[in-house]
Amino acid sequence: MYSVSHQHDRTYTNEDNNATIESHQLPIPLNWKVLVQPNQVTMKTRGGILLPDSSKDNEEYLTAHGTVCALGDLAYRDRDTGKRWRSEICPSVGDRVTYGKYAGQKLVVKGVKFLLLNDDEITSILPDGVEVAAYLG
Repeated sequence: MYSVSHQHDRTYTNEDNNATIESHQLPIPLNWKVLVQPNQVTMKTRGGILLPDSSKDNEEYLTAHGTVCALGDLAYRDRDTGKRWRSEICPSVGDRVTYGKYAGQKLVVKGVKFLLLNDDEITSILPDGVEVAAYLG
């Protein structure tokens, strides 16, 4: 039916309100759009101390990264010809990526936050095990 790339049988969760959505319920990105679930900001330290809202705002503002949930059928393809880009390094579903802090359209689907980005708004792919934290300079 649709040529969209997404992981089957995966559940996405919003830790703030425990809302969940199954992969088959995700919005289908059209054309060169990429659906990303932003990483959740931790509201507690490892020791159990609750962080203030200002800390959460700083963390959200400065750590624009998340997980690719679905790709539109033209993502990472030439706009005119539909041919795959020359680069061998393109994100796929399940990859953790970074993007501009103001990029994308914000969506909340069944209580879970997502971003709908253009494929060229993704700035890097994070290798497994790499942690990203706020940089307050």
